[in-house]
Amino acid sequence: MLQLRPNIAGELTYFWGGWLGLVAHPIYWVIWTYWFPQPFESAWLRFLCSALSIPIIFRHHWPQKTKQFFSYYWFVFLMFQLPITFSYLTFKNDFSSVWLICATLMVIVLPVFYPKLQVFLANLLIGVGIAYGLYFFTEGQYLVLQQEHFTYLIPLPIGVILIMVFSYTIKQEKIKQEEIKQKTKIFKSLAGTIAHEMRNPLSQINGTLHLLWGKKASNSPETETYLDGLKQVIKSSFQLIDITMDAINEKPVRKDNFQLISALDICNEAVSDYAYKEAKYRDKVSVSGADFQILADPVLVKYILYNLIGNALYYVQHIPNAAIEISTLAATRQVQIRDTGPGIPSENISKLFDSFFTSGKEGGTGLGLSYCKRTMKALDGDIYCESVLGEYTAFRLSFPDVAVQTKKIA
Repeated sequence: MLQLRPNIAGELTYFWGGWLGLVAHPIYWVIWTYWFPQPFESAWLRFLCSALSIPIIFRHHWPQKTKQFFSYYWFVFLMFQLPITFSYLTFKNDFSSVWLICATLMVIVLPVFYPKLQVFLANLLIGVGIAYGLYFFTEGQYLVLQQEHFTYLIPLPIGVILIMVFSYTIKQEKIKQEEIKQKTKIFKSLAGTIAHEMRNPLSQINGTLHLLWGKKASNSPETETYLDGLKQVIKSSFQLIDITMDAINEKPVRKDNFQLISALDICNEAVSDYAYKEAKYRDKVSVSGADFQILADPVLVKYILYNLIGNALYYVQHIPNAAIEISTLAATRQVQIRDTGPGIPSENISKLFDSFFTSGKEGGTGLGLSYCKRTMKALDGDIYCESVLGEYTAFRLSFPDVAVQTKKIA
């Protein structure tokens, strides 16, 4: 059984196919009849093509039992719109140069809708056969082909080549999508295992800290400071596990956790709480700027900042004089994270926020920046990147106006 689904299967294809079929044929009838008169035009064929477009336009109103036949109707619809109409009018106009050009365009356009060779040939050959039958019925004689008429077949190899290109492109896209699905499945499974394994020892440590905290009367002030710090680290660790799992599972952001926070304070907290591999790396990071208010979940904002700080440190950690500057830009309601590292190639910038894409980061999963993008969008903001190779990389977090955002949430 032939697969009759079109190449660009979707509402956009059906929408444009239906409306173009309805409107274009009457317009071309007027053009070929009055503007650039041709030896022959067919009002009834143009009207039939327009009429066949109406069920496509109102496809959502088809009775449920008939929707299973939609792909077959689409096949017939395209056959009338392209091979039948164009071939019949080419025959009737004695293969004029104008109609040979139109026929060439028809053969080139048809593979866009049907990339499978057998379906393309079936639609084209059946359509041309019906057009030939109409010619015989209306003329009462067979079409006598002259040598110059065989130029009608010239665009056929072009159509076949286009089919091969479309088929290869679609196949590669399907392979890419399947690879992404497999990677996502693996990462979800791995993340679940890691989260489970991490929670158990953290819970045990947390329980021990509670016991020690209960005996704080016998603890020195220095010990209490260490205990407070450990409790905060464990709390942050649990939050990171939860956020990582939410990122992997693409869990929606809960807006009931939103609160007003200071942009400057949240940046300072993120820099202070970030888990640096070595103390010397902390000195590379600075925070400055004018403060403004953000309406968001502070944990999510800190996690975004952790991602961007971690990425920047990866690239500047071995550059002696490199620095990471975090600036709060009140005038534009943005937070900028700028490093004086090696920069990013311009061809990679547009792909930075795609899942599983990494720009030269060894061991990176390609999930961090895609999570940042998705989360900033959920906060009604956005994230942008600009970079000059060999000079700097800057990420900008753009936050919405609090008043406007509050109205949306309400």
